[in-house]
Amino acid sequence: MGKYSGRIVQEPLRDRNRQAHPIWRGVGFALLILTPIIAIFGSIALVEANATQGWVEIPRDLIAKGVGDPLLYVKIIVGLVIFVVVTVFFRLITFILYGAFGPSRYGPLDVPPVAYKGPKKSR
Repeated sequence: MGKYSGRIVQEPLRDRNRQAHPIWRGVGFALLILTPIIAIFGSIALVEANATQGWVEIPRDLIAKGVGDPLLYVKIIVGLVIFVVVTVFFRLITFILYGAFGPSRYGPLDVPPVAYKGPKKSR
């Protein structure tokens, strides 16, 4: 039997459970449903409040003609903006919580980081 003719059999590393906890899947599903609902009702409330208070002048190009609601385009645009803002807010909270309570950056098989700054340079 030669040096390289032997068959090396390695056991694969244990398969780590990569699935999220069911509670987090439920929270994600709730946010998936909750975020567009917040955006829709928030845009309707903001556009109606703008109509009574007069905060922002609505351009005539955004007023829909021949549609049941003339402010439909404005509500859609405001709804999309609110959707993006709420999504970014929820993501920020998720990143903070994951950083605080999530798994460590390095696993048990990783080598600790080296604090080597390079050779000293003399002038």
